[in-house]
Amino acid sequence: MTPERPCGELPAAVRGDASWFQVTPGDNLSCLRVFLPPDSFRRPVPAAVIFPGGAYAVLALEKEGCAYASFLNRRGIAGIVVRYPLGSIFGHFSRHPAMVDTARRAVQLTRYYAPQLGIDPRRVGVMGSSAGGHLAGLCIVCKDAADPRGKDPVTRCSSRPDFAVLCYPVVTMTGKYAHRRSRDNLLGSDPAPELLKQLSLEQSLPDDAPPVFLWTTREDATVDPENTRLLDAALTRKKIPHRTVIYEKGPHGMGLLSPSQAEKYPETAKWPQEMIEFLRHRKILGDR
Repeated sequence: MTPERPCGELPAAVRGDASWFQVTPGDNLSCLRVFLPPDSFRRPVPAAVIFPGGAYAVLALEKEGCAYASFLNRRGIAGIVVRYPLGSIFGHFSRHPAMVDTARRAVQLTRYYAPQLGIDPRRVGVMGSSAGGHLAGLCIVCKDAADPRGKDPVTRCSSRPDFAVLCYPVVTMTGKYAHRRSRDNLLGSDPAPELLKQLSLEQSLPDDAPPVFLWTTREDATVDPENTRLLDAALTRKKIPHRTVIYEKGPHGMGLLSPSQAEKYPETAKWPQEMIEFLRHRKILGDR
């Protein structure tokens, strides 16, 4: 559906596309697009701030961004798709913390504009795929960016998500299971060991992490499925409510799966509905 412009308007992105809005003043790389459910869904609705994947080098905006938002809209969830800085020419070779700063700001903006958008600020989560899954996870493990005394009222809102959906995510920055391309684009070629540990989700998971839905496939040859297992073990150890599904079949980066992929991998094609059921079970998504 056509994105709706928030009341009290977010500034339009410099890119010239009226559907995209600026995340941070003075930052021409970061912007977001708002997708809202039909009016038939009772307000306020939950929202997912969505970070597409692409190894922190490119962004799969349609497959792992706008397509997710449209799917969520049909289930009564707002989708906020984020373009964030990248460690390539497309992001002017940005490095950490530019990515997570943008991600947390996007969560804050969603909460700040929640009343105008018909969103419940207590049900704002994150969703990401591959490197975007890592970025969504960083919103959980990094310190809340809220500044109760901030001059900018947006900064007074919490940046900590209320739930997370991580699809075939990059998790660890250390050891043999690290996705080197994502790590290099995020941190450069010679990051400090302490920073690698800090940005490894399984090593920095807080005790008060929100509920997490997590999935991948055993056949993922791009981001080793051990990433998902590492995070699942950390979630289990800390007794964080979560559901982890490792499907047998399917390559990396499938998103919602095309019709031909769904026919070839019918079990894996169930993940969107299993995610919805998890959100209902956690009382994040209610009845229509």
